[in-house]
Amino acid sequence: MVRGLPMDPPAALSERMRAFRYFVNNLAPGIRSFWIHYTDRVCVSEFMRDDLARLGPEDHVAPASPGSPMPRAVVLNSEGTLLGAIEQSDAAPRALDAMNPNPQTIRPDMTPRLATELLKKNPYLVVTTEHGKYLGRYVPTA
Repeated sequence: MVRGLPMDPPAALSERMRAFRYFVNNLAPGIRSFWIHYTDRVCVSEFMRDDLARLGPEDHVAPASPGSPMPRAVVLNSEGTLLGAIEQSDAAPRALDAMNPNPQTIRPDMTPRLATELLKKNPYLVVTTEHGKYLGRYVPTA
């Protein structure tokens, strides 16, 4: 819907109106970038850390020590695109076998208020570009 593609069954008008702002962002992302820069708002990128280990899909995963951070590593392809996150798990012969293939991702221009709301439902947030390139993880201020 946010890409402007047909849906089956068709979405109700109220649902299409709710998604309209996302459609505009996908159609012309420069408008959103300009507005964020113009308003000088605080973004998630200011609270981001790139402190996770990076693994390839075929890399070996060592067992986790108790109390290690969540997630403890990210799985990236050769272009740096996020494939998944390694959470608390046992050792595995391949990162693909141990990863969560669906970690919650956010964009660096999201507001910390929205990101904090997402943290109520998710143990961690991974920051990526709109093309899925890994940037870091969101670490809220205390």
